[in-house]
Amino acid sequence: MSAINHESPALMSSERTIMGHPAGLFLLFFVEMWERFSYYGMRGLLVLYLKAPIEGMLNPPPGKEAGFNPGRGWTGAEASNAYGWYTGLAYLTPIIGGLIADKMIGTHRSMIVGGLLIALGHVVLGISGLGGLEHTATGMSVFVFGLALIVIGTGHFKPSVSVMVGQLYKQGDPRRETAFGIFYMGINLGAALQTYIVGTLGERVGWHWGFGAAAVGMLLGLFAYMMLRPAFLPGIGLPSDEAKGKRAPIFIPIGIAVAAVAAFAYHHGYLGQLDQFFSNKIVYMSIVGAAVIWAVTFSLKQKPEDRGPVASIFIFMLFNAVFWLSFEQAGSSINIFTDERTNRMLGGFMVPTTWFQSINPWCIIVFAPVTGVLWTYLSRRGKNPGQPYKIAIGLILVGLGYLFMVAAAMQVKDPVKASMWLIAATYFVHTMGEIILSPTGLSYVTKAAPKQYVSLLMGIWFISSFIANLGAGKVAAMVEPILEGKKELPWHIHGEGPNGANTEADFFFLFVITSCAAGLIILVLGPMLTKLTGGREKDNHEPAAH
Repeated sequence: MSAINHESPALMSSERTIMGHPAGLFLLFFVEMWERFSYYGMRGLLVLYLKAPIEGMLNPPPGKEAGFNPGRGWTGAEASNAYGWYTGLAYLTPIIGGLIADKMIGTHRSMIVGGLLIALGHVVLGISGLGGLEHTATGMSVFVFGLALIVIGTGHFKPSVSVMVGQLYKQGDPRRETAFGIFYMGINLGAALQTYIVGTLGERVGWHWGFGAAAVGMLLGLFAYMMLRPAFLPGIGLPSDEAKGKRAPIFIPIGIAVAAVAAFAYHHGYLGQLDQFFSNKIVYMSIVGAAVIWAVTFSLKQKPEDRGPVASIFIFMLFNAVFWLSFEQAGSSINIFTDERTNRMLGGFMVPTTWFQSINPWCIIVFAPVTGVLWTYLSRRGKNPGQPYKIAIGLILVGLGYLFMVAAAMQVKDPVKASMWLIAATYFVHTMGEIILSPTGLSYVTKAAPKQYVSLLMGIWFISSFIANLGAGKVAAMVEPILEGKKELPWHIHGEGPNGANTEADFFFLFVITSCAAGLIILVLGPMLTKLTGGREKDNHEPAAH
């Protein structure tokens, strides 16, 4: 798949440099920034919009009358479930998009196709709120059509732009590592900026203004790319067979058609039936069981020297999935708690809920370079912790971060709401965990996998991210049933709800237990896992773009 594409024959074809790097790197930085602007914009607004009452926002900004900015009136469970599918599919479709780029149209055209579909998707989301559509089932189906376009566009875009960064450098070029660090800053800059534009427009002007705003940014990025590409990226991202590459335009109507089918299926209830099927305990346990059996069998079939490294890839996938399942509560259960249960007044200003989503990317921009320097310092002294220990630390940190959410939930007692510093502290600690754990992702697969199976294992890694994000939505959907007493957790750490039900503090404590326990397990298994890597593990300072 495209995430591990081969070297481009046009490597270093442009001599223009900025800060010692090809100028094309900064053009790709700019385009990727706007794509992430789009993705994280939807990530911050989606649950808030779906859950907002049809009579208007639950907590409208000061000065806004009752009835301002109506949503869809979904339950928190329904909204979180939709969020899980959206974020999960954004990591599944790149498998298909990467194959199309590799085998047919090349990364250059694939990125353009993806960007146009993403922009079109945001335009459709904006249209879904015009006139009476914002209150009708037809309008909701139009909204799903727009979401599907964004997911399909992300599938084309996400793997392509990262590969083009790699194609700017020859194999072994010492600048490559720094280049991905710079590129990663673009991802997080886009994620941070969207909160102040998409988030603010969505909460203060209207949900659909926020949804539509991302189209402007994506089109701006594509326009700059098309204008400057001949000068900064000549020959980069072209397919081996130019005749196949010219077929790229056909994937735009194909993407529209697939999205239309998804909208039709939603409108007639078929997507709901599909969700219920995969939510059936027997079905998903059977899938998990089959996956474990396949992974064990696949590992045993490898050459003796490859069995350990391949097995370690599958083990790391499992623990990474646990981390992201906990981490991705940011856009669902933590987001809802911030919106409804947190005192967001700062002086006379109500801080928009979506602004809290910017804490993570800003912390990454500030602290990721510091962490990179730390790893380099430790490596020179032979003390850099291996991949298993970084995963363990990341898991323990994400678990400890939830202690702040537990404390926040314990503060809530009508009319008293939680302090916003506790939400900020949660995001900060979680981000520290991400910075430490994230480099153990895709880059490790490329190092440890047998060459003939790198693409296959890379695709499986994306599938594990899909499962983690979908699982995060499914777990977040448990909040309301837990608070209503329909589901029960075996602890009551701060009183009880109506009829002896658990509280939100109990729900957030679930992640303290599971994440810290997973971290301790892999910490204990660290020596064994280090041995399994077979010496293929090397220091990696470039944060993986999750």
